[in-house]
Amino acid sequence: MKLLLMVCFCCFFQQQVSSQSNLVRSTTGASGASKEITNGGNTYLIQQSVGQPSVTGTIGNGDYIFRQGFIQPNVLSQITEKNIPLNLQLSLYPNPFEEQISLVFNEDIKGDIHITVYNILGAQMYSKKHQSSQHVDVKLGWLSSGEYILKTIANQKQFISKIIKK
Repeated sequence: MKLLLMVCFCCFFQQQVSSQSNLVRSTTGASGASKEITNGGNTYLIQQSVGQPSVTGTIGNGDYIFRQGFIQPNVLSQITEKNIPLNLQLSLYPNPFEEQISLVFNEDIKGDIHITVYNILGAQMYSKKHQSSQHVDVKLGWLSSGEYILKTIANQKQFISKIIKK
């Protein structure tokens, strides 16, 4: 009898929840996405973060900002040089690394090579200008274990990649 009563209660509760028209449920999967939506003259940026199976977003009018969920900052937009093409051809190894990472260029390098390493929040951790070469070893053993972003600029092109320190 108790089991029958429990099943009836669950069915009734489920019907009440699903019949409410103002209840919004939305999941978009476990990948990242952004979409700008305009509604009633207001523009909203809706973002969904990697690993979070529901919609996240930021709403604000200048006086306040409401953020739901956890959203990684858009570090790549801060790091990428907008006026330099993102097509520098190189290979890097090993990744993950312990003491150093090696960059081998797949095109002839003419001029200086600028290498910068950022932490995952976009703070600059390393920056150095190297002489023209087809192979550069970057000693980064002093970094803490974790994920970093490596940016290389040469031949008026850039290369950006995630690197991992063991």
